[in-house]
Amino acid sequence: MRHLVVPVADLLLGARCAACGGAALVLCRDCGAGVGPQPFVVRDLAAPGLRSGDVPCVASGVHASTMRRIVLAWKEEGVSRLTDLLAHHLAASVLAHVSHPDPVLLVPVPTSRRSRRVRGRDLVDELARASARLLAQVGVDVEVEQALRHSRGVRDQAGLDAVARQENLDGAFVCRPRRPRTPGPVVVVDDILTTGATAAEAVRALRVVGRRPIGVAAISATARTRPAPGAV
Repeated sequence: MRHLVVPVADLLLGARCAACGGAALVLCRDCGAGVGPQPFVVRDLAAPGLRSGDVPCVASGVHASTMRRIVLAWKEEGVSRLTDLLAHHLAASVLAHVSHPDPVLLVPVPTSRRSRRVRGRDLVDELARASARLLAQVGVDVEVEQALRHSRGVRDQAGLDAVARQENLDGAFVCRPRRPRTPGPVVVVDDILTTGATAAEAVRALRVVGRRPIGVAAISATARTRPAPGAV
């Protein structure tokens, strides 16, 4: 009977693979096999705040081809069933920063009011919390805190070059008051690393109040930011 589940779902619900459009509940077998997490350190980001290398950035895939279609389906087309899949990728990126038994705090980059209004949800926050649940299952002591918020309006980053992205986000985030008890090491969480401007602004805002992130974790990074082959 199991072999009938996808065809029946396709007939009744219009289920389609988020990457290729073929019949599937989430991803077809071929697309799913091609996007397993492969964490790597992202170098040569355009954002000045991440160039020194003291806050390493890790992504689990290159934002191209199948991976790009999956992330865009989740982010722009509202295919929420992809959250669990992408949470595995983010969890793999977070694990690359974890080398000690101390509790880890995941801080998602803040979603703008416009994005929240258009999408009806805070995707990065949801992704961070799904990843935290996965990490807890393998013994990682992790919490999620919405520590950052926008201090002013920003433009949509799509279509902006590296300089415009940096100017758009310069000083745009502030840190909320610290909770009474929070884990020490902080990892900033984002969905896609393009120039690194969003992550760099998050790191800056956290440092202003004395928090020092140990790294940035993301689902994917644009192809031009990927270093020579080699996983972390």
